[in-house]
Amino acid sequence: MHYRNLIVSIFIVLIASFIVPAALSAENSCLNCHSKLSAFNETERLFNEIRVKHLARDVACSLDCHVNILEKFAKSNYEQWINSKHAMFNVTCNNCHGGDPGTEIKETAHKEVLRSSDPSSTVYYTNVPETCGKCHTEELKQFQSSSHYQKLKALKQAPTCDTCHQPHEFKVLNVSEFHGLCNNCHNIEMRIAPSDAPDKAIAALMNTDKLKEEIKNADNAIRQAKQEGKDVSKAQSSLDAALSIQANLPVLWHSFNLPNFENITNSGIKSAQQATLDTGVPIEKPRTPGFDVMLFLTGLASIYLLRRKR
Repeated sequence: MHYRNLIVSIFIVLIASFIVPAALSAENSCLNCHSKLSAFNETERLFNEIRVKHLARDVACSLDCHVNILEKFAKSNYEQWINSKHAMFNVTCNNCHGGDPGTEIKETAHKEVLRSSDPSSTVYYTNVPETCGKCHTEELKQFQSSSHYQKLKALKQAPTCDTCHQPHEFKVLNVSEFHGLCNNCHNIEMRIAPSDAPDKAIAALMNTDKLKEEIKNADNAIRQAKQEGKDVSKAQSSLDAALSIQANLPVLWHSFNLPNFENITNSGIKSAQQATLDTGVPIEKPRTPGFDVMLFLTGLASIYLLRRKR
């Protein structure tokens, strides 16, 4: 079953990466055109010029040496988009930038598409939340309640959606990436309070792992209780409450109210723990390995001493 699910997942990703964009490009001039454009072209030309100069001075050089730099500075928007979830769900260029994807005429296709530096643009940094919020309505509501949003609207330095999710890739950060990102502003030098926000953010996110573990324990306990013929309706109700909290956490995170986020996460943990208790299934406490290890080492020492005596 596990391998079957893995194969299905890989198949879906392949469809998202190749078949869906290809099918969309037939009716979408944005994709049809931008799939042929690449920021690599200009950057490769510049690197080739450097390479020629190096060779003229008998300095060995190859584009292979600079491949990381090329990827960092010259990855095209289309290449980033094609591997994103937006591509999988048919969210194309015009959904964020505007324009008319039904025409092949450049001027008409780009009608009302403004540069990101224009305050009237849909992708101007202060307008990005409302642009994303056309689809991500609940996330926008949470973000609008945050101090980040208030500072953003006051034209102060503050993160917007693509600060965390990156334009065109639309990636979701993992826990390890948050500290460095938050620390760009929340640090002693910048004096943007609270300076310990990165540490608190990591702690809050790590707490969600505990919730996940408690939900797993509760689910296993309910399965065992069912096999034993016990009534699990009360336990299932508590587990459902924990699952509901877990499902809402990604949206709730966008308020950046860490104390509230932690309180709600802890509420989910308690519900999951209560579900385990309601099953009546004995909870196995993890054994402390210290005694077993000491006993094992003592046994080895005894054998060693006996052999030496002989």
